[in-house]
Amino acid sequence: MTKRRSKYLADGIYTRLEEWTKQEGRSTSNFAAFLLEKTLVDHEEKLLKQQSLSDEKQGQQ
Repeated sequence: MTKRRSKYLADGIYTRLEEWTKQEGRSTSNFAAFLLEKTLVDHEEKLLKQQSLSDEKQGQQ
């Protein structure tokens, strides 16, 4: 299910985002959602990698 939310961005951030969206040929809303999702996936992958490394270290002790 898709949820609709309002977000507030500083003018400078919005302007930079808007310029980037034009280069990507997307709407600002669509591109912002894409960036949020990508950031969450990257963060989760980083956490899994850290957990894996931690598990390996514990297994070596």
